[in-house]
Amino acid sequence: MGKLYDFESYKIRKDVKSLTQNKGLVYEVYLSTVKYIHKYIDITYENPKENLTTDVELEEIFQGDRDLFLQTFADLIQYWGIEPMPNHDIPYGKEFVKFKTIGDLCSYIEERVNLL
Repeated sequence: MGKLYDFESYKIRKDVKSLTQNKGLVYEVYLSTVKYIHKYIDITYENPKENLTTDVELEEIFQGDRDLFLQTFADLIQYWGIEPMPNHDIPYGKEFVKFKTIGDLCSYIEERVNLL
């Protein structure tokens, strides 16, 4: 059986790589996070990098939709090839407590990538 290929993830990866050339891990984590958030939210911005800063609250962006946030989180985990840390499990209903802002989510991903 053939492996399914996610062309949208490929496009996001290609876009992120081309925009972050030699700008460092922090910028790449931020940009990939913004792109995946933008993939799932209903609000559209012409330039999401300028509107979705690290201080923006995730609960507001996802309009309290925990499942939508968890889809975004799962995509980011897959994008970066990391596994959630066992001691950092996100109790259902507490997603927006653990990850209050985009910056919190970026910090978590950066920490996990640095452990690889």
